[in-house]
Amino acid sequence: MDDIQNSPNYYIPNLRNRFAEKTHGGERRIVIRVVQRQYKSILPIAALGIIIAIVAVTGCLTKSQESHLPDTTPANNATAGSPYTGVFGSTPSADTSSYGRLPVITSFRPITLLVAPVGGDHITITQILPPGADPHDYEPTPNDAVALKNGKVFFYDGPFLEPWAANLAASTNPDIQLVTFADAIPGPAYDLMKSQYADFPNLTQDPHLWLSPQLAEYYTTYVARQLSKADPKNATDYQNNAAAFEKQLKQLDSDYTAGFLNCTTRTFLSSHAFLDYTAAAYNLTPISIAGMSPDAQPSMKQMSAIIGEAKAHNVRGILAEPEEAEDLSKSVSAELNLPVYPFRTMEVLPAGPLTPDDTDYVAIMENNLKEMKKAMVCQ
Repeated sequence: MDDIQNSPNYYIPNLRNRFAEKTHGGERRIVIRVVQRQYKSILPIAALGIIIAIVAVTGCLTKSQESHLPDTTPANNATAGSPYTGVFGSTPSADTSSYGRLPVITSFRPITLLVAPVGGDHITITQILPPGADPHDYEPTPNDAVALKNGKVFFYDGPFLEPWAANLAASTNPDIQLVTFADAIPGPAYDLMKSQYADFPNLTQDPHLWLSPQLAEYYTTYVARQLSKADPKNATDYQNNAAAFEKQLKQLDSDYTAGFLNCTTRTFLSSHAFLDYTAAAYNLTPISIAGMSPDAQPSMKQMSAIIGEAKAHNVRGILAEPEEAEDLSKSVSAELNLPVYPFRTMEVLPAGPLTPDDTDYVAIMENNLKEMKKAMVCQ
């Protein structure tokens, strides 16, 4: 996993070569629209221009907020228990580095949870999405543009989940390092996974990369390289932090492999398509009720087919994000008389105080493993 592509622009060329994606004119827009299914539209170009203009004329905004910046204490309870100093949905000072920390921007919660252990005490994280915001339909604000203007490195999932990210960052801060999750996966490694796992998704079809412990291992090493590039004096610490975190992720991967060795069924229902990478890696079969977005709704015909497939494969449980569980219990769960088990995708940052486990990627994924084992009746 150490042989990782170094180019910050690896993601798009990689996809072009692998899937022969056309990037000129309207053809690429059509590809993205299809991949995102029923994701809501992002801000129109005109609105994005307004955001950029606001950033240009409000340089004083940064200075005015300096007194509210974190030093060694999280700015709000969203980061309680985290191994880093950070704020969410707010604007960091241009002089954040004067605190001795690298100003890092992350798009949403899973990225934050994977970057933080590697950066440790050397970084300050500003997460773009505030509590309650869903990345599937998020639209950036002027404050987000200002945050990007003051950051040194911007970590996000990729253009298919955050189609606004690269353009907004480039317009407000052309010098910021752009780092996507898919950049971390070398072409040969991806091709090997495709050959090993018949149902391994295309990177253009499923943005939920962080829910695979195996892919998270690649990402950890890549994050260390990107932080080292931006902050060479602390490179050794970043590499050591990454090695320690990768050891935890390898154990997590082993736990998932062992956890699925003896299951009554290897097929499960999911509220929407978020576990395809995980299922492929551990030889499981997911049946998704909705598409990539939790907002997507299947037709009556599709729902009938889903119920029939679930019965045919002896499905014993449904995995759903907690906020989706109630609706499912009134529909598919009732129809099939199946229990619904909560699965935390980490996409939405909850409001209010969080426990240390709420900010620990490995702890969250271990709990998800327990729920998956229940859904498939594993010993």
